[in-house]
Amino acid sequence: MAEQSSTESFDRERHIRYFAHSLKSLPSAYAHLDTNRLTLVHFAVHSLDLMGVLDDDATLLKVGIDKEGIVDWIYSLQILPSAEGDDEGSSRHSSSSSSSSKNYSTWNAHGGFKGGTFLGGPGAQYRDDGAKEGMSRQYECLPYHGFEYDHGHVAMTYTALCTLVALGDDLSRFDKRSAVKSLKSLQRDDGSFQCISVGSENDMRFLFCACAISHMLNDWSGVDVDRAVKFIKSCRSYDGAISLISGQEGHGGSTFCAVSALTLMGNLDEVLSEDSWKDDLIHWCVSRQLSGMQGRPNKVEDTCYSYWIGGTLRLLECDDLLDTDMLTCFVLSCQTDMGGFSKVRGAYPDLLHSFYSMAWLSLSRSQNLNELHCALGMRLSRTVAFEQPSYM
Repeated sequence: MAEQSSTESFDRERHIRYFAHSLKSLPSAYAHLDTNRLTLVHFAVHSLDLMGVLDDDATLLKVGIDKEGIVDWIYSLQILPSAEGDDEGSSRHSSSSSSSSKNYSTWNAHGGFKGGTFLGGPGAQYRDDGAKEGMSRQYECLPYHGFEYDHGHVAMTYTALCTLVALGDDLSRFDKRSAVKSLKSLQRDDGSFQCISVGSENDMRFLFCACAISHMLNDWSGVDVDRAVKFIKSCRSYDGAISLISGQEGHGGSTFCAVSALTLMGNLDEVLSEDSWKDDLIHWCVSRQLSGMQGRPNKVEDTCYSYWIGGTLRLLECDDLLDTDMLTCFVLSCQTDMGGFSKVRGAYPDLLHSFYSMAWLSLSRSQNLNELHCALGMRLSRTVAFEQPSYM
């Protein structure tokens, strides 16, 4: 078991080292998460951003973080549409200003980002054409043919967009059109979303990701909002919580995903006003606090639910019903001597629980961290970038 820090003060320097090291090397226990490598980068980058590291060139140099290198790696995971038979071949400009003029007559459904290079195959490559006067930089996508296992994953597209913006990228290499169109192929008849276009599990997690992508890009054409809301309603549990799919037990993670999706769609108050649902949901969430938060009744407290359930109550504007001091003390008690946060006291740290612990500490406003956009799960000030014309 890893030793927990003896003090419950926030150990900023140790956490910076932990997250910075995680961007360069991870222990073998993470090998089975190779398909989700982009999510691991997301956890580390946003944790550093909440601590202000990404704006501090001296600290970035000290811990060896190359923001441009991470951006280039993320773009190498972008899945681009094929346009066979086009006179221009596969070469095209991928800036938002030029992609709209592309001939998509033979477009395929594989847009967005994949989670890593685990299946091999060619990665997307780009040539920097430089910046023209009064315009953003233009990137030309070099001939890209992909291969049969290249599929954009909706959760990886969500994490890619959040992380690119956190790193200061202008999204000029992002193919918005193909990513938005791919969302349509992922939504199922019941309103839920599957994660890839060739068939996969479908549940509330991926519905949230689709809504987050649509919100960030200010384009909801890839989501049938009415069907999405209907699916969320179908997942209401008897106790007011929300499940991953219809008929299952309510869970802290899926509850957050549903409430956040409704917030982003602008339907939260309307939906929760039905049949005292909001009151039942608030009661369920508040009842999950022991000292920390448990994800379901009769489970142990777990640091990640400080955000999943604490964040849900923040979106419901009822987080004052929690004992925030006690919850913050529990989270801080799960810091480890190697940096990062563990799931429970006395365990080793991991990136997921470390990031969501950081997210709660930001929401609690107790540790001088940058403010979090609760629904999107990223630094609030970064989301201003999505309001820029280049993202529309």
